Amino acid sequence: MRNIEEIIKKAVNEGIAAGYSLKQQEVKNYYKQAEKRLYAYPGLKSGIEAYQDEINDLKKYGLPERDKSIVYMPSGSRLGSDDLLEARIRDLNYKIQCNKREIKEIDDALKLIKDDDWYMIIEYKYFQSKKDDEIAELLTCDESTVRRNKKRLVNKIVVRLYGAVAL
Repeated sequence: MRNIEEIIKKAVNEGIAAGYSLKQQEVKNYYKQAEKRLYAYPGLKSGIEAYQDEINDLKKYGLPERDKSIVYMPSGSRLGSDDLLEARIRDLNYKIQCNKREIKEIDDALKLIKDDDWYMIIEYKYFQSKKDDEIAELLTCDESTVRRNKKRLVNKIVVRLYGAVAL
């Protein structure tokens, strides 16, 4: 009987340890995903302008002679050039809206940390692609201070972007 209790306790402890390990991995993934979104932020902003420029060109000049744009349509349908033009513009407008939605989510998350004394770490690291040593020099602090505060600030952003599941 005692042997069975020990086996059960061991199994429960191993299960708890495995669950904790899995949870830690999930938290790391949310952190990495948040960093990926922060790195993408400047590109999303410039993408909106590029898409809008392309829409303006399409409206002004129409589709190029041999347009290689991919426009998703039901199979077997044939479209005239006006329909293709309209579909391409619709596709670009959709991309603009996706970028705007992502930018808004990131902006809302950044509002939580804007007043933090170390906020510029986020600006330098993710929006200006500076390295930790460069940031440390700009902020006249140690690299470990940059890394520690970056992690703290990104963790706040993670909670705002992903909610309680990221804890």
